[in-house]
Amino acid sequence: MTKLADPLHTLALSVTIDVLRGTLGEAIDYLDQDEHLAALGTLILLDDQIEDVKAAIRLFRRAVQSDGRPK
Repeated sequence: MTKLADPLHTLALSVTIDVLRGTLGEAIDYLDQDEHLAALGTLILLDDQIEDVKAAIRLFRRAVQSDGRPK
């Protein structure tokens, strides 16, 4: 039987992906308006956001792989 991730872990992953998409969209908007420094400043935020996404992925993966037994 396949273990489904806890809804909280699924939500955490979804939210972090949405935040990342928003930041990338904002950077694209700045680039389209030739506001290169603003785009660069926005992209600097990605470093922290990527760490959040990686943490959410780890939690999500553990939740999916867990079979409910203590390790």
